[in-house]
Amino acid sequence: MKSLALLTLLVLTVGVISTNQAFAEPLDNVRTSVSNYDGDSATVKITWNSDDSAKNYKVGCVSCTPNVVEFTTGIDMTLYSVTPFPNGSSALLYVISYDSQNNIITAKQLIVNLNQ
Repeated sequence: MKSLALLTLLVLTVGVISTNQAFAEPLDNVRTSVSNYDGDSATVKITWNSDDSAKNYKVGCVSCTPNVVEFTTGIDMTLYSVTPFPNGSSALLYVISYDSQNNIITAKQLIVNLNQ
């Protein structure tokens, strides 16, 4: 049993090295950049890592009034007129990755301080 596990690990390692592909989880590395915050709203650019299993993404803002939802096939999105929760400077954003059958792969919530 131990030999079978080691053989499987060896085959997977050789497969990754020989195909030069590494499989990362979508949305492992999500970054935000805030600009033009005037105390009421801001522009927020969100970027994330690329992954071949993800075919499209939904990006939205929960704290925005009205709520914002955008779709993209790329690895970044700029949201305009991002508003914070009342009496604060924090906004709640999210990114959801979908596969080719529109099943959710990964979802990330982002609490962003618009004062940054």
